[in-house]
Amino acid sequence: MLKIGRNDPCFCGSGKKYKKCCIEKEFAVIDSAKFASLKKADPAFAPRTHYVDRINDLNGRLQAEGRSEGLDADLMALAGDLLEDLESGRLHASTRYGEGFRPSERRLLEELANRVWGGLILGGFQERDVLRPLLAFASAALGEEIGEEAPIAGAVLTTDEAGGLLHWTLTPAVENTENGSKAGGFELTVETRGD
Repeated sequence: MLKIGRNDPCFCGSGKKYKKCCIEKEFAVIDSAKFASLKKADPAFAPRTHYVDRINDLNGRLQAEGRSEGLDADLMALAGDLLEDLESGRLHASTRYGEGFRPSERRLLEELANRVWGGLILGGFQERDVLRPLLAFASAALGEEIGEEAPIAGAVLTTDEAGGLLHWTLTPAVENTENGSKAGGFELTVETRGD
């Protein structure tokens, strides 16, 4: 079980200290046989490195080769693994297997997984068109390690007409002054620039 200190940032991503947020809620991280075997095979294993490497690899393949049946299968496997590990709490910032992800990064990973799932499994035409810039953005943003200094609500991705990522900008979260909470999801907007 992961031990969270009273003064640590809350695992839920609210930006509050754990003692001021979810301390009364039951939180148990389900152990992962998959992570345990990866750690046994490679003592340097950490969830962050594992997923960042997978995303970088898939992004490189998608940008170089384009879509293929094999790549789609690997993207679906990534989405399924991400959704399972996010829901179980195995990707929090500090895990028993090493470094995980900050709250804004976890929301980005959830958005990535849901968009991949929506585009490939459910056949959402618009979602399939977003996969190329979204994967490029996730690779770049996770490589830069999105900070939590200013809470993040999402990102605006600017693409060329072929769907290549030209530029991305993070959008700040707007605090709800009534209850002090911030937006929960990761709002993604894709704009196409015709040159």
